[in-house]
Order: sequence, then C-alpha cells, then structure tokens
Amino acid sequence: MRTLNLISSRPAERLRAGAARLRTGRRGVTDAPFTPLIDAKAASRLLGVPHTWLLAQARAGQIPHHRLGHYVRFNPDDLKEWLTQTRSIPGGRL
Repeated sequence: MRTLNLISSRPAERLRAGAARLRTGRRGVTDAPFTPLIDAKAASRLLGVPHTWLLAQARAGQIPHHRLGHYVRFNPDDLKEWLTQTRSIPGGRL
C-alpha cells in the first residue's frame, strides 16, 4: 500500500521533469523561460483591485489577458507594462 507522501510527491516530480523538458526543448536547446500566468484573484491582489472589476475590464478588452477556454489568466509582466502605459500624472504630462 502506498503512503500519502509518496503519492503526493509524484505529481511534483512530474512537474519538475516537464519543466526541465520545456526549458531544454527536444534537441537540448534552452528555450527562453516565460512567466507563469495567474488567475484573476492573484492578479487583483497585485493590482489592489477587486477581482470582479478585473474580470469586467478583461471582458471589455481594457486590460491584457489570456482566455484559455472559459478560464481567464493574466501575465504579471503584461500587467506591469499596462500599468506604466495607463499611468496618469497631474497636468497630463509623463
């Protein structure tokens, strides 16, 4: 009979092996790493806004996002860039 810790460690081992394959590719060439996508609740904590507002902005096409089926995911790097582009300063100058 398997113990709980053996069962729970195997998915982590598979994830690490899969990540290693992604990094090295099929021919052993290192691919550029990418930033993992985050869900609306994690993105809303980064931005300090309600996740419902964030999802509404994504639906309206006002904020960069990725739609994966019915899932909406956000790239933290895209959000950072979006924040700098939408920044407003008193007097209207950047």
